[in-house]
Amino acid sequence: MAAAATFDTLATTRALEAAGVERKQAEAHAEALASAVRESRGGVAAKSDLDTGLANLRADLYRAMWIQAGAIVAALTAIAGIAIALTGLFAGSPA
Repeated sequence: MAAAATFDTLATTRALEAAGVERKQAEAHAEALASAVRESRGGVAAKSDLDTGLANLRADLYRAMWIQAGAIVAALTAIAGIAIALTGLFAGSPA
């Protein structure tokens, strides 16, 4: 997983102070923003997270495809066996 970027509360506080916000309010706003960023990280995916998810999805898709292909082969084999058995059954009976 990619390293998470940090939120610079000091720089945010200084920027708010430069814009005319009192220091106590600037510090409170910066801390509130930092908290919101920390809490939102659970819902934000990095590129590596997306790549891993895509690889897992592809693996699941290929696995499902092979299972379905095996089921089709088994069904066709069963149908062929039934056809051969019926042919042998009716080949020996008078018409």
